[in-house]
This record gives sequence, C-alpha cells and structure tokens, in this order.
Amino acid sequence: MRTALSVDGLANARDLGGMDRNHGSLTPEGVFVRAEMLDRLDESGWTFLRAHGVRTVIDLRRPEETTGAVPDDMVLRRVDLDGDERNFWSPFEADGRWGTPLYYAAHLQQLPHRLAQVVQAIASAPRGAVLFHCGAGWDRTGLVAAFLLKSIGVSEDAAVADYLVSFANADAMAALHGRSFDVEERHAVLAAFGHTPESAFRGMYRQLDVDEWFRHARVDEDAARAIVTWRGHVDASPGGSGEGD
Repeated sequence: MRTALSVDGLANARDLGGMDRNHGSLTPEGVFVRAEMLDRLDESGWTFLRAHGVRTVIDLRRPEETTGAVPDDMVLRRVDLDGDERNFWSPFEADGRWGTPLYYAAHLQQLPHRLAQVVQAIASAPRGAVLFHCGAGWDRTGLVAAFLLKSIGVSEDAAVADYLVSFANADAMAALHGRSFDVEERHAVLAAFGHTPESAFRGMYRQLDVDEWFRHARVDEDAARAIVTWRGHVDASPGGSGEGD
C-alpha cells in the first residue's frame, strides 16, 4: 500500500512508495510525494516534510494560482502543467472534463512540452525527495503521478487505488481548506461520458505508453533515465520503462 502522510496543513498528501509493481516488488519510499496546495503548512508541517526527506517542491499550478513560498533550505520549481493553450482547454472546460482523467491522454499528446518541463524539473532536482502539487492534489498532480507510476511498472490496480484516494480525502480537504472540491460534479461529468472515476483513470493508465511519450516529447536520454529509475532508486529495464527490472 502507498504511504499516507499525516501532515499538519495537508489532507491529500501521500508518498508514492510501497505500491505494487507488475513483477512483484514495491515502489521505493522517500522519492516522490504528492499533495495539494501547501498554503496551510506551518513550521511543524514543513519540519515533517523535511524529516521525510523532501528537498524540492514542484508547483504545477498556473501562474495566477501560485501562492506562498518554501523554506530557504528547499528548492521551489514552478511549472505550469496546464498551460494557456485556449484551443486545447476550451472544449474540456465547456463540458467539465478538465477535472477528470478524461483529458490526460489528449494533454500528453497535444501538449507534450508541458509535462516535459515537469520531467526536466524532476531530473534536475537536487538529492532528496521531490514533492509535487497543484491546488487539490487531484488531477494535475494525478497526471504526473500516473506517469511516474507507469514509468516503473506499478500495477494498474495500485495506480487506480492511488487516484481514488483523492475522492476519499475530499471531505477532509474541504474541512481544512474551507471550500468544496466538487466530488458530485466530478462524478456527474464522468457519468455523462459513461465512466466512473475508476474506469476513467484505468482506461487512461492502461493505454499510457511512457517510452512512446518520451519519443513524442523529445525528452533527452538523461531526463528520461531519471524518470524510469525514479532518480536512481530502481534499475531501469532494457526497454526503458522500468517495468522489467
């Protein structure tokens, strides 16, 4: 099972370690942490993350959303994963798919440079755990998490279970951050397209081809290797996807 993190100021944080991989091993802990916005972290929360090994924070939000800072002993990288390509986003915003995994595949295909910037930020980060987050820690964070999990062959069931944790955490997030995270609306949009949260994420994850995306996005070899080895914490497979090690 993934490692839930009980951090003052966060309600949707978890380490991506401890997850089943296709060949039987588990993902290593202390490499990647996913979370929602960090605005409510106090010094005790930062102390917890520091003790957990976090040394780099990647903020995936749009420029107009970004807030706050990180302690001086951590590196902050701001990478706009969404982007401002209106021709891409308009249809997804019009029908609500922007808050679901139903946009992931199109984003990877049509806006590969966006995730490529995240990949480069991960590859160039100093030693230590990398925490990445957006506003809710749900779908932008979920897209990056899905890519990282697929890159080392995390099982489909384990990846789906990780995605669904955000639904389970929605009430706690609403209480902490003082706003709704639109669970019913997400369900309604997915249902309109014949999906549940599980089926939408599962279908995307099943078709996600990390190696093909690297070629499509023209990611350099060193950056790709940082991803498929989880920054050197696992052996890369001969095919480069990490699934056979």
